[in-house]
Amino acid sequence: RNEYAHSALVGRIQRARLSGGIRQGSLQLHGILDGYLEKLANRTGTLLAHEPVRAWLNYRYAFQARRGEFWRTRATLNGDTISIAGTHAVATDQATGTHLNLQFSGNQPLVDVLHAALPPRLRPYLAGASSPSHARIVYTISGLSGPMVRPHVVLTFGLHNASIAWPDSARRINRWDLQGTYDNGPGHNLHTASVKLDQCRIYSPVGQLDAQVSMRDFRRPYVQGHVRGRTELPELATIISPGLWRARRGLADLDIWMHGYLPPMGNKLLARSQKSLSVRGTIDLRGAAFSLPARHVDISALNVHIGLRDSLWRLTNASGVFAGMKFKAAATSTYLLTYLTGQHPNTEITGQFSVDELRLDRLRALGGGTATHALTTTNRRQHGRRPRRNARQLTMTLGSHLLPDEVRLNVGLRCGRLVLGPDTLRDLAVNVRHDNQEVHLSNIKARFLGGQLFGQANWPTDTTNDVAPVNFQLGMHFATMNYRRLITRLSRPPGAGVAARRAAARKAGTGAPTPAFRELLLAADGSLTWDIDQLVLPVGEPLRQLHLRFEKEDSLLRMPYLRFVAPQGGVGRASAAAVVSGIHLTAATANVDLRYANLDVQQLLRMLASLKPPRDTSPYRPRAVILAARRAKRLARLHARHRSPRAPSPAGVLLASGGLTAVLRVQADHVRYNSIEGGKFQLLSHLSAGEARVDECSLDAFDGHITLHGLLRTNGSRQQHPLQVQALLEDIKLPDFFATANTMRFHVLTQDNIKGTLRCAAALHTELDSTFLPVRAQTFGYVRADLRDLELLHVEALEQSLKFVKKERTSHLFFEPVSTEFLLDGGQVLIPSLRLNSNLTELEVSGRYGLDGRANLYVGMNPLNVLFGNNKRRVERIQSGEPMRPRSPRLTYVNLRRDAPATKYQVKLFQKKEQQQQQAALRQQCRQLLRTQRLDTTLYLLPRNQLTGPDGKSATMP
Repeated sequence: RNEYAHSALVGRIQRARLSGGIRQGSLQLHGILDGYLEKLANRTGTLLAHEPVRAWLNYRYAFQARRGEFWRTRATLNGDTISIAGTHAVATDQATGTHLNLQFSGNQPLVDVLHAALPPRLRPYLAGASSPSHARIVYTISGLSGPMVRPHVVLTFGLHNASIAWPDSARRINRWDLQGTYDNGPGHNLHTASVKLDQCRIYSPVGQLDAQVSMRDFRRPYVQGHVRGRTELPELATIISPGLWRARRGLADLDIWMHGYLPPMGNKLLARSQKSLSVRGTIDLRGAAFSLPARHVDISALNVHIGLRDSLWRLTNASGVFAGMKFKAAATSTYLLTYLTGQHPNTEITGQFSVDELRLDRLRALGGGTATHALTTTNRRQHGRRPRRNARQLTMTLGSHLLPDEVRLNVGLRCGRLVLGPDTLRDLAVNVRHDNQEVHLSNIKARFLGGQLFGQANWPTDTTNDVAPVNFQLGMHFATMNYRRLITRLSRPPGAGVAARRAAARKAGTGAPTPAFRELLLAADGSLTWDIDQLVLPVGEPLRQLHLRFEKEDSLLRMPYLRFVAPQGGVGRASAAAVVSGIHLTAATANVDLRYANLDVQQLLRMLASLKPPRDTSPYRPRAVILAARRAKRLARLHARHRSPRAPSPAGVLLASGGLTAVLRVQADHVRYNSIEGGKFQLLSHLSAGEARVDECSLDAFDGHITLHGLLRTNGSRQQHPLQVQALLEDIKLPDFFATANTMRFHVLTQDNIKGTLRCAAALHTELDSTFLPVRAQTFGYVRADLRDLELLHVEALEQSLKFVKKERTSHLFFEPVSTEFLLDGGQVLIPSLRLNSNLTELEVSGRYGLDGRANLYVGMNPLNVLFGNNKRRVERIQSGEPMRPRSPRLTYVNLRRDAPATKYQVKLFQKKEQQQQQAALRQQCRQLLRTQRLDTTLYLLPRNQLTGPDGKSATMP
């Protein structure tokens, strides 16, 4: 044992059969020795341990010369026979030591020979290796050997048709020829040791690989060599960076020269601090398939020509499958292989790439567990949350972790498909630049939802996991887009879809699913312009020439403008703003202006109703929106503490509005609603969740003016739309009014039967059907009316009531101004009491009149005035506005009844008692109707005038 040299030789002889003697001053021994070589070790480690040994000894020792000699000596070691010859002599010129001149020759197991011949830094290459082959060796020891002196050692070894394999079935050499020499050099130590491989040839079914390699300084091996030829990739993986990549198949053509220090295995810090091995030449790979455990990446079907210039690689005509993504490339890289194998902290790539599908989760995993793993581990430790609950945080920081921080890029990328959650970008082209401080995407072009996406985006690299939002300037253009399909895509995907994405993300080990495109935009800051030539609506004509812009900053999302050509030739403008918390809209407001030359109100309402979001998304809104609103309010309060008193707070204003609201303004020169036509139409409406408040609606019609105020419920079915409205009709021409009523199939007077003007205030409750027309059976109302200059001509009911008078006297009646009240109950007009003073007589009308033509009316009159009154004089007084004499309370009542439309009235005389009974029942019905329908008889929404009263008066009917 030599502690200085860290070497040891321990043996044990179990049995010896020797013969010998002393002759002429020399001791000679012959025979057989059996035993064990318990330990053979040097400073690099144990070489042999507990190996059985048998030796056939021929030895002489000269006492005077103190010199021993072996000849024709053989020994078995590792199952092979070793020949031993040479001498040893005491160094008389040294205090201690021996002069050696020994030679060992024979065959030994290949793995053991390689362990002895290669530098210690290469020993890990052989870990677990096994081989049935043996190497022919000649081992020479010469020179002085002592406790502090090592002899000169030379090991020549050769092998033919050898094979070697590792536990990993992909690593093996099936046929190998090798001729090499190990020499511990002039210093007889590791520093001066060298090994030279004069011939190294590896055979494969596809060709052969030749190498000439020399290495010197075993402490810090310096290698020089030339490798040329063709081989299979698994055999190449046993030579180049073994263990750092695992080859399965493929062909490799090499012609490379190398020189420099051999990188250590297993010590990344030392490898990164050491100057890289210089490698120059070319490599051609065909059909290559291998994996990189350090990056969890699998590459297959790789074909590429690589030009090597040390760490600079030029990849030409590269194609293959990288992490499941088919790609083509022409690029230049530095430190690519050492980065992928985990031996270098970063890599830089420039060039052109194209992939069939880009998978962001696999790009994030390429970091090898740096940022992504740290994020997941930190959250799990600090917050106790499972990785799948980091979806919102991932969305906010996806830009920071989209690319590994250590991959520096300046590439042009073309991508067939980029999947972002439920969204897919197709035919993507983009220039990607990543300088380890910022990622910049420029010249973005892609197809999205059938349209074109273009623009740029950038974000800082965030290694501390702080929120570093993406900043984008994007534009989109669509020739044609379907509104229903668009709103369905932009709405939150169904729960099953979310669950599937989370399950896939957990299976892939990425922690959270990749966010949707709209989620990325909501989590980022920037601007988006959107142009649509034609937006196909669920009903009616499409919207055309849409131009809109979104601007996002912090939690505020603004739409400064939206311009479009509406159906019916209208022109629309809009603006909007919203508060965003995370990826949820928590509050929003919008202003919409529509201007028309000619407007059909029904088409407008059908269009607005068709823009309602799909109902199937509503179950997912409440909890998400409530939680997001709470976060937004906390954020708004936090910002308010640091905002100057004069600074505007759009986010706070929106939150105070209480949710999602919009203001709609519509103007039209000419308007049509069913059979009603008018002009100077103006509408102001506030839209909120489930309702549209009509703040002002006015138009000129029937040579007069109409004003509406009310509320339209929009949270019902698409077939029913409850409406509560208060209407004011001023200076309406009765002939035009009744002409329109006739075209709407109301069985009332025609335009030839009536003259005069109407001022009317009404409170109406109705339901609009799918065409946005009132449902007659569901229409109820209270009406307060003033009639001026009323004239009735050839009215069938009056003529039949007064048929005892000449027709000339009853065919044309003139009336004093009258004020009255009546109610609408479904398809009936309820008239509790209508008192009229005509040129013929005083009249009182009460009863029910059906808009389908059925009627049950009582008409009260003074027969004496009818028979003997001065008709001409009364007409003059009425036309001049002179008041008539007080009405006579004693009237005779006639009952007019018609049970079917377009039939004659049934006339009954002297019906005073029946009239009183019916009138009492009618008034009770009116009171009941006012209560059940909650009709507002104060008409408080309407402007104050003589008809509506100064403070809003209630109904005067008893």
